[in-house]
Amino acid sequence: MAGNCVFPLLVHGERCIKRLQRVAGGTWLLISDNPRYEKELIKLQDMKGVKGVKGVEILGRCEIRI
Repeated sequence: MAGNCVFPLLVHGERCIKRLQRVAGGTWLLISDNPRYEKELIKLQDMKGVKGVKGVEILGRCEIRI
């Protein structure tokens, strides 16, 4: 995934826009452009479109082109 892409996500039942970064151990780092929000690690098994307490669903993709 390119670093210039943001993704609309459903995280713990709430919609948000984040950047995704793959990290070691099958986890993903959810990164907000807003410095008020901390980065959040999500396990791969929680990113399979499962809605619920632990679920993260990717709703689409938005690519920034300059």
